Amino acid sequence: MRREFQVPSDLSQIRKTSDSVMRFLKPLGLNEAVVFDIRLCLEEALVNAMKYGNNLQSHIPVQLAVEYNRERISIAVQDHGSGFDLGELADCTHEDNLLKAHGRGVFLIHQLMDSVRYNEKGNGLLMVKSLRG
Repeated sequence: MRREFQVPSDLSQIRKTSDSVMRFLKPLGLNEAVVFDIRLCLEEALVNAMKYGNNLQSHIPVQLAVEYNRERISIAVQDHGSGFDLGELADCTHEDNLLKAHGRGVFLIHQLMDSVRYNEKGNGLLMVKSLRG
């Protein structure tokens, strides 16, 4: 099953979009822990795409595609920005960054998803959550 969304770059759309995605995934009968991981990662990816990719320009949509089968859930998020270099992000686990109020979204996505890949430009993200054991 696959569903695509075009989400305006407006932070007020994040919860609505997240709810729509979770309704789409409902037939999988996911446990609470998996639902939490997916929702958190999806919302973090959307915030990053809206803020840093599309500069909160609501007329510029974030492209979202969600696909699932019995083995995995794939979530692709793409903005229209110039992208970023993962290697240039500050390490949020470093002592100097522990008390900062931001900068943990990408780290959390990498911790909670089973596979995370960025496109070459750095403005597209593919997150995969395995449903096997």
